[in-house]
Amino acid sequence: MPRSKPLQSNRAPAPRRRRIPRPEPPCRGRVLVVDDHADTREMLFTILKTEGYDVALAADGDQGLQSYRSHPADVVLLDMVMPRKDGLATIRELHVEFPDVAILAMSGDTGGGFRDILAEAREAGAHLTLRKPLEPWVLLRSLEGLVLGRRSQSDHGLHRTA
Repeated sequence: MPRSKPLQSNRAPAPRRRRIPRPEPPCRGRVLVVDDHADTREMLFTILKTEGYDVALAADGDQGLQSYRSHPADVVLLDMVMPRKDGLATIRELHVEFPDVAILAMSGDTGGGFRDILAEAREAGAHLTLRKPLEPWVLLRSLEGLVLGRRSQSDHGLHRTA
């Protein structure tokens, strides 16, 4: 069967549309994620960035403290069970240096019934606690509340007292 020639049009090609860049959505806040598991850090980074947060990452409590000292965050999202400096020591040290720090502690460690690490985190000064695995919508609503509360306090000159 003979090959047919492609149809040719006398029309001029349509002009290419210029892409107008979308404006960056306003930043919802800065979150410092401190977790020793790289996959967890990456997952949290992706979720938070997608939702418009500025995100900094740290692999342990020492790195988290250094990061917060150099560039404070609206909220510190902190794993409780980490090598070198665990979450409890990090919470305590953050509160000594930065009494108004907002901390959301998280852990998958149930403590085996003898120790409730998330209750200890609350006693040490964590504002909220979440059990892993995290539900993204619960995490996002929790962060949203902490960031809005923190901004409201700073807008009205309020601070947290013990």
